Amino acid sequence: MGSFEEILVKKHLKRTKARVMILKVLEKSLPLTAGEVYEAVHGKDMRLSLSTVYRNCEALVENGLLLRSTMLADGLIRYEYAHGTPSHHAVCLSCHRIFPVDVGLQSDYAEVLDEEYGFEAAEPRVEIYGYCRDCRATGKDRAFKEKLRSANA
Repeated sequence: MGSFEEILVKKHLKRTKARVMILKVLEKSLPLTAGEVYEAVHGKDMRLSLSTVYRNCEALVENGLLLRSTMLADGLIRYEYAHGTPSHHAVCLSCHRIFPVDVGLQSDYAEVLDEEYGFEAAEPRVEIYGYCRDCRATGKDRAFKEKLRSANA
């Protein structure tokens, strides 16, 4: 793989310092919000604003270099580097941590979706919601489940 500057040129995008820094941050991280990306790059360039980071993340999504998702009930958009291979995540409902997981779909999932539902699948991304080991060990999962039950009662 070439440098981020080369990748941007191939996509006919300006090679800006902000875009390169954003790609470097997201290349090896779990999905992050624009605010979290901003915190990671702001120390390297104090002139960058949150709106600049957000606009650049959106431009990188539009050009296929980043993926955008809303994984949690908090409604925040998160960005991740588009590695070219499907990325699947487990999301803790209690502490909101996101974990990469290696799970697979049945090999003919796209055909089944098309035949059964008339749905043409794009790149598969699986998000599994539940409770992480730490929250289960400390009982935070039970407290969160009780809070949900109370809210739905």
